[in-house]
Amino acid sequence: MLHRVWNFAAICVAVLGVVSASLAVGVVRHHSSQAARNPPKLLLRSNRNIVYRRSVVLEEETRKVYPYSIVPGGARTVDEAKLAMLRPDVRANYANMDFAKLREVKLTTKLSGYVSYRYGDKIYWTAKKLTIRAGETVFTDGVHTVRGRCLNCYSALPMLPIRPNEPSQKVLDEPVDVPVFAYKFPLLPVETPALPAPPEELTPAVPILPTGAGTPITPGGGIWFPILPIIPPIHHHPGSPTSPTTPTSTITPPPPPPPPPPPPPVAVVPEPNYAWHLVAGVLALALTHGLRRRVSLRLPNLSKENRQPGGTSVVEP
Repeated sequence: MLHRVWNFAAICVAVLGVVSASLAVGVVRHHSSQAARNPPKLLLRSNRNIVYRRSVVLEEETRKVYPYSIVPGGARTVDEAKLAMLRPDVRANYANMDFAKLREVKLTTKLSGYVSYRYGDKIYWTAKKLTIRAGETVFTDGVHTVRGRCLNCYSALPMLPIRPNEPSQKVLDEPVDVPVFAYKFPLLPVETPALPAPPEELTPAVPILPTGAGTPITPGGGIWFPILPIIPPIHHHPGSPTSPTTPTSTITPPPPPPPPPPPPPVAVVPEPNYAWHLVAGVLALALTHGLRRRVSLRLPNLSKENRQPGGTSVVEP
């Protein structure tokens, strides 16, 4: 019975050793994989002052150009439309436009009215009503309306001047892909110069002269006296004996400091290996079990022994 208990205890110890070794190996490998997957990041703090400012960039791109457009290619944003409307050759056509209230609107219903168009260097109006379809983008200030695709103006009432031979709506709605120069307004990073430090940080707030003779200064403690250098006269009267010249001494500059020692090499810690611990534990358990079994076989069977009162035991035949 006793040797069974010892065998069960040995098996439990072996199982616990195997489980603990497996857990230790798994934890070490998990930490190693996490360190290799997520290396430490260096946080660099820059002292450069970077601000973003809106700039005007002129780019060439391909757009749909409609016939008789006041501005070929039109405009896609409000800023681009403002710059195009302020051109000297077309500025008079938008004289009544309030640019401060100009906004971009997408039509939800169709409009029927008169539109302006460009013929040569002059701008005319259609004598017949045309239809602006729903979904088209227009720019408006609340009173005046401009088509976004060509920046031609729209009016619900007939306008002047007109031409006898005006283009039809079918001709005005047939675009052509033409490369044009368009204005872009990106936010570009600009480095601003660093502001100088305030004067109070550069010059310490120390009085040049004391407020009174022998007046103690509280922050420093004691009595403050000005240090006035005494400069001897350097002029020479004629007839006076000349002073002996003092030989000049050569000042040897101090030797440069030695270079700093190189940094020590980084020690690579190998990953711990618990396999030999596991093998040693299993061998020790097997050896202990074998020794116990051999000892139990050599000992006499206590159940068949007769013990005498004097303490000696006699084995029955």
